[in-house]
Amino acid sequence: MIIFVAGVHGVGKTYLATPTAKQLGIKHATASQLIREERGTKSWSENKRVDEVHDNQTALISALKKLQEKGESLLLDGHFVLRDETSIPITIDIEVFKALQIDAVILLEGDADTICARLSARGDQSWASENLRSFASSELAHAIFVTSSMGLPLQRMTAPDHAQFISVVKSFLENT
Repeated sequence: MIIFVAGVHGVGKTYLATPTAKQLGIKHATASQLIREERGTKSWSENKRVDEVHDNQTALISALKKLQEKGESLLLDGHFVLRDETSIPITIDIEVFKALQIDAVILLEGDADTICARLSARGDQSWASENLRSFASSELAHAIFVTSSMGLPLQRMTAPDHAQFISVVKSFLENT
């Protein structure tokens, strides 16, 4: 089973998915980690502006197929929407999600001011709260489009704690 954990940068995907995967004995990977490993390099800046979006998604699909061959359940954290070199939001084509063969989606949401502060603490000063709200709105709209088009379960969670997150992951794993 592949559970896609989505949300804007800084919302807490890795923060929640890493200990959850460890506690449940499943694998966790970030889309950026898999892309970097598959391509041998990264093609995005520290402020998360991406070039080579198509090539990155092709690399992600390839890397995930290798993991799927091992038959492990996976928490994959990533995005439905990226931003290009000029900060324009780019929706990831639904065909990418079909090729990834995800089984369920958890969309993490949170307060834009809090997320901006987290990003700033990481050295990314490129976000303003209003931009992040707009980006989160695009992420939500595309998540709904993809999951409804593919008939996938979608669980939206606003600033969950670890126990809440683990509970949702467990419920997805148990309903496979």
